[in-house]
Amino acid sequence: MLKKEVPTYAERKNDGKMAWELVDFESLEPMVEVLMFGAYKYAPNNWKKGQPTSEILGSVFRHLVAYQAGETVDPESGKDHLGHALCNLMFLTYNNKNHPQMDDRIKTDRYEE
Repeated sequence: MLKKEVPTYAERKNDGKMAWELVDFESLEPMVEVLMFGAYKYAPNNWKKGQPTSEILGSVFRHLVAYQAGETVDPESGKDHLGHALCNLMFLTYNNKNHPQMDDRIKTDRYEE
């Protein structure tokens, strides 16, 4: 009787599942630092209450423009501008899913879905 070949590690069926191993969590540390700053300044998860899309976008652009202009650290928070931008992009994603009524973008024929 032939022995059945045994894999050297446990089998796992991950097809179609989120591949979290592709995320570099260390790169997200500036975002977490900004979230901690916001939790202290406002309240933990205050951002989950939602805001108009235009306000969040305004913040994304302010931080990216400051970064583009050579400023790495936000003067108010002392935290990385890219961390702020990442936070705001996460806020937008959350808002789109959980507060679609707060989407106040100007809709034009040019960008219809």
